[in-house]
This record gives sequence, C-alpha cells and structure tokens, in this order.
Amino acid sequence: MKKLALLSIVMFLVIVCKAQKTPSKIDVRFGFGSSLLGSGDMHTLMFENELNLKLSKYWTVGGGLGFAKSNKGVFEQASFIQANSNIYISPLKNNGKNDFRLGTGLSWYTVSDVYLSSARYQNGQLISSGYEFDNRKSIGLNVIIENTYLLSAKYMIGIKLFTQPYQNGDINSGILLKFGTKI
Repeated sequence: MKKLALLSIVMFLVIVCKAQKTPSKIDVRFGFGSSLLGSGDMHTLMFENELNLKLSKYWTVGGGLGFAKSNKGVFEQASFIQANSNIYISPLKNNGKNDFRLGTGLSWYTVSDVYLSSARYQNGQLISSGYEFDNRKSIGLNVIIENTYLLSAKYMIGIKLFTQPYQNGDINSGILLKFGTKI
C-alpha cells in the first residue's frame, strides 16, 4: 500500500513537471497609457486587463476590462469603464519571440461626465457653483494593432494602438504599453 501511494505521488509530480514544460496557450496582459475620449474632447489616463487564448499560430481570442479617468478637456471630469471581446490574426505567425497582430471585436462602455452648469461670482470671486452629471452607455467596434515581444518563455512586453467608434458618436482612440505573462 505504501509503495502504491509513493508511486502515485511520484507519477503525479512527473505529470505536473511535464505539464509545466508545455507552452501555455493562455496569457494575461496589463496595460496602461492614454486615450482620447469623445473624438479627442477628453485626454484620459487608461488602464486595461486582458486575458488571451491562442487558438493557433494565426488566431487568438481575448477579452478585457478597461478603466480611464480624466480631468483635462471639455468637461470638469470624465471616466469610463469598458468591456471588450476581440479576435486577433497574426499575419506573420505567432510562433516566435515577436507577435504582430491585428484585431477587431466588440466593446461596451459606460461613461460619466461632470461639467459646470452654473457659477456665481461676487467681486471677481467664485462664491457658488453647480455641477451636472451625464451618464451614457454604448456599444462599439474595436480596431487594434498590437505588437508583443517575449522577454522570456513566460514574460512579455508590448504596445497596442486602438480606436473604438461607438454607436452614440463617441470615439475612443489611444496607445497602451502592455506587460504580460503566460499562465
């Protein structure tokens, strides 16, 4: 019985070690950068988390969540949260250290804007102000150009250019620096 238990443990460890040597088809990427929200009306600081599944040397699917905030532009403040679902093609194959890929997919986002609606001055001094909030949601299309370089068998760095035209007329375009790891 002890020999069977010991053999089982050794077999389990061998399988685990062997499985770890197989290249993972799943990676997670974290990005940060800047975007121009609303056709350039608001300059945002943006963060993104993305999970990718490599289907073949040419095709990858991914999903991600993004968040951005700004206090530079036509509004006092703006922020958004978005969810993205994409498919990527690697026209030069995704089998080496470098992966150049083009992507498209759907995006859903919700935006909150804050703007000054009234201000009262006395002797050149602001004595009261009122603010309005505007919330909107929309579905859009992602257009992505991305290049990723493997630093090691597990870690990667990349750059992503994107534009997202939305049904409500907003456009979000930007650039992100991305760091990732295979899991």
